[in-house]
Amino acid sequence: MKVLLKSVRIFIYSLLLVSACALTVFAHKPVDHGQYKYHWDHVLRQQAHLAVRKNVTELTPPEKTAFVKAIKTLKTVIPAGSKLSIYDQFVAIHIGATRLIHNHKGHSDGSVQELAHENAAFFPWHREYIRRFEQALQAVDPTVSLPYWDWTDAKALDVIFNDDFLGSNGQGVTIKIPNQGTFTGGAVQSGAFSAANGWVMNPALNIDPDTETSLGTSLVRFLRLPPASDYPLPKKDIERALRLNNYSLFRPALEGFISVDEQGKVTPGGFLHNYIHGLVGGVQIDASTTPIKFKSLGTMSNIPSSPYDPVFWLHHANADRLWAEWQDNGHQGSDFYPANGQPYGHNLKDLMWPWDGGMSTPKATALGNLLSLLPNIDSKDLVRPLDVLNHTKLGYTYKTFKKETPREFHLWNKF
Repeated sequence: MKVLLKSVRIFIYSLLLVSACALTVFAHKPVDHGQYKYHWDHVLRQQAHLAVRKNVTELTPPEKTAFVKAIKTLKTVIPAGSKLSIYDQFVAIHIGATRLIHNHKGHSDGSVQELAHENAAFFPWHREYIRRFEQALQAVDPTVSLPYWDWTDAKALDVIFNDDFLGSNGQGVTIKIPNQGTFTGGAVQSGAFSAANGWVMNPALNIDPDTETSLGTSLVRFLRLPPASDYPLPKKDIERALRLNNYSLFRPALEGFISVDEQGKVTPGGFLHNYIHGLVGGVQIDASTTPIKFKSLGTMSNIPSSPYDPVFWLHHANADRLWAEWQDNGHQGSDFYPANGQPYGHNLKDLMWPWDGGMSTPKATALGNLLSLLPNIDSKDLVRPLDVLNHTKLGYTYKTFKKETPREFHLWNKF
């Protein structure tokens, strides 16, 4: 009995520790705008080395288990004063970033703005966002880092979508596509991220952005449903994007709104990052309309609430890795990010919500006010694209970066 009571005490203490760290995960020390100093303030541990993000196909069985356990812990721990778990708060932030209203002078026209996608801040906003999520995982287990999904790796699908890791394709729905065949998908029924095993999504956050109706509580996948059925992605497509020297072309090419051929011809469509969202979640095309309409079927293809599929973090770690590689290949520093000319929040020294001191607020959805669901973020917690251009100063690197071996890296240093 004494052993049992000791185990229970340890479990309760661990939950309290994770809950207590929630505010520090969402916050860092103020930015010194005069000297462009940027600091992380994570009280639970001070990193002496760069965290190394590995290819998901290189994870050991214990590493996969630790990653899943850390995610599920964040899904169950509800910080004091919150209505949501830590994980759900991260989902709420992503939704909010797709529907912002700026409240400050010169930008308060009442229109709804997209911050996280479709413009320059796509890379810096997600870099900050997934790094904070990684730190939340590390508050649970300091050995955990975000793995990345190399979209050109043929082995990755079998590793990721397996019941010993992030679960399989969905089941229960059959879709017939003319001249293509019959395909299945639906709610994920097995593995750690099935409803039966406790992965239940908040219906007020899992919403269709067009109809603003709830999409339910289950993780849904339609893996490799045409037209997003080809995998792996050709390496030449990635290499071609990485050769683009202008950020104004590189960003939409890697985000996946355009493809740029060797002659510089730009073709609009759904490529690379955007394509992978569709590969996992499934999309249907209505070619009878102009422009063509895409209907998302699953969680990953429903962009605002796509972090509810845990593969989101691997997917965006890879997008961040490729941006870092592009930066490392002669595009480092502020000269390779737009200083001005972009919508507010996307320019080099603009503050990015939710780290903007309350200058913007997300528009309420038909299912409720997002503000009441968001974490409390300190008004001095300020982040601009400028502050995240160097990923190593955020305390991590990628295993593919051979020359960035772990080195002494103290978070309290001034940069």
